[in-house]
Amino acid sequence: SIASHQLRTPLTAISGYASMVLENSYGKILQKTKVPIKNILTSSERLLQLVNDLLNLSRIESGKIEIKFSKTSLDELISGIISELDVKAKEKGLYVKLKDGLKPLPKLTLDQDKIRQAILNLIDNAIKYTDKGGVMIELNNENGKLKILVSDTGAGIEKEEIGRLFESFSRGAAGNKFWANGSGLGLYVAKKFVEINGGRIWAESPGRGKGSNFYIELPIK
Repeated sequence: SIASHQLRTPLTAISGYASMVLENSYGKILQKTKVPIKNILTSSERLLQLVNDLLNLSRIESGKIEIKFSKTSLDELISGIISELDVKAKEKGLYVKLKDGLKPLPKLTLDQDKIRQAILNLIDNAIKYTDKGGVMIELNNENGKLKILVSDTGAGIEKEEIGRLFESFSRGAAGNKFWANGSGLGLYVAKKFVEINGGRIWAESPGRGKGSNFYIELPIK
């Protein structure tokens, strides 16, 4: 935990300065310089995500994770996540959409930061493992529970892999093939954060190359 905190500070600075250089905050840069600066930014952001995953893991397993409940609008929260990931999706030529619901949804009492991280992990993964098409998010009020569905048109998951997806440091064959730099902690952290909020998370897929569906179900309270 201490090491993660110490690593996060310089990584945040590297990401911030690289981003400012690309935005010409220190003067115009040459076109040929943009590519290596973008590589610095991408690598530092990847490292920062790994550090955050390890920090979350240490807090979860030591039982020292803070919980702050508040009334939260999930459709607003998801719209914000989509805006954050929109550039990454467009770089791959993918769509990321929140399906319009027919009924207004109730606000939920939950830890907004943790549910946001769980949903962000699912959508980010869907973008990583999808090359054509995109990601659709649906929200439904069913039997006193709010169900979130993140469906993609990507690599898909074999039946025997689904049971292991939410274990720490576990990745399916698609993860090893398409995203060699992943930590294997994102879905484990998402599962723990959903459970902290009294919900459950699971995945379904018709098989390799046929896309995936990830679900989060939360109590309405």
